Amino acid sequence: MLAAGCAWQPPVTDFAVPPPAVAAAAARFPQPEAPFTEPAEDAFHAQPHAAELQATPPGTVMRYRPIAPEAYYFFGVNARAWQVVYRSNDTNGQPQASVATLLVPDDPAPRLLSYQVAYDALTRRCAPSYEILSGSMVEHMLMDKALRRGWIVVLPDYEGPQTQFLAGRNSGQGVLDGIRAARAFLPAAWVDDDTPVALWGYSGGAFASLWAAEIAADYAPEIPIVGVAAGGPPADLASSAEHIDGGLFAGLYFAAVVGLSRAYDTIDTQALLNADGREMFDDVSDSCVGQELAWVKDPLLSGYAFDDMRDYTTVDNLLTVPAIQQVIAENRLGQRGFDAPLYYYHAFFDELTPRADARDLARRYCELGVAVDFRYALGEHISAALTRASSAVRYLDARFAGKTPASDCENLRGD
Repeated sequence: MLAAGCAWQPPVTDFAVPPPAVAAAAARFPQPEAPFTEPAEDAFHAQPHAAELQATPPGTVMRYRPIAPEAYYFFGVNARAWQVVYRSNDTNGQPQASVATLLVPDDPAPRLLSYQVAYDALTRRCAPSYEILSGSMVEHMLMDKALRRGWIVVLPDYEGPQTQFLAGRNSGQGVLDGIRAARAFLPAAWVDDDTPVALWGYSGGAFASLWAAEIAADYAPEIPIVGVAAGGPPADLASSAEHIDGGLFAGLYFAAVVGLSRAYDTIDTQALLNADGREMFDDVSDSCVGQELAWVKDPLLSGYAFDDMRDYTTVDNLLTVPAIQQVIAENRLGQRGFDAPLYYYHAFFDELTPRADARDLARRYCELGVAVDFRYALGEHISAALTRASSAVRYLDARFAGKTPASDCENLRGD
């Protein structure tokens, strides 16, 4: 495998991509060239007609195009790549079209990894499908660990076309339907129905990965998920909101309100937000968390640090509003178990989620029958994404190999 940044050359032997059945039914778009059109104006990203979406099964590839992926401006991605538009469902079960990027290394192994980027976005300018074109994909350094092992990687825009940040079911369905689309689009010589699948993500990407794992048995039981690696997810949305409110990362609380209000019309922002709150809402609505290479507003760096949510609302505590409590309850992790074993890692000094909440979530999964390998990482939220990445890949590699996983559930239950 060539080092990152070197020109990648395709193998001599190749296969028909996509298979004839997909090519006959889906629309082929040309390879995009710089300067790239943003998703909101890109015809490739446009929503198909409602009737067409309704008549199309989830996971079906509706459009596709080859792309030349870039990591961060000057560094290439050592894989050939395509993007697909596929049918999925939103939070309320309504059909929508999402986009996924498929990365296939030279001499691919029979392994499929769905990697959930922590794009934590309220605008599609930060979607993985756009970042890997524009060269602002910071997490390439993590997924490259999988590509170097020969794993095929799918990057779903799991928040969907409305960027419903932290809407769990919407994200989980986006992940699973992205895997379905990858299995349909790639030739059987690379991926077939028996190819093992793993899920991996950090922070918001871990949230989406865990939601996909929790609903897979009901939503996509045909996908053979053999392992999940999840680092630093928001283990309890209400607790995290209380933890960061009035602190350095308060802007993330504001972003969560915007994202969830897009998924739930029961959140009456006009009634709950005062004049300052409505101004804040509009300001944050076109932002992304920690995506500075994408040159967009970041709610953490936009003047909301150390602000209290109550200064923007018409109620004393937003978290006591029944409609808000219902939304939080619906998006709580650890409501369902899953058959795949879980590698769960969390920064000991995480600024966003208290470590006790992480341990409680690991314990809940154990009680639901999940084999959990739970590890604290020395450091804070961002550093843990890097220091535990190699361990996550080794864990998933062992699951792909069919090895029996370790479990900390006996110790967790005894706490």
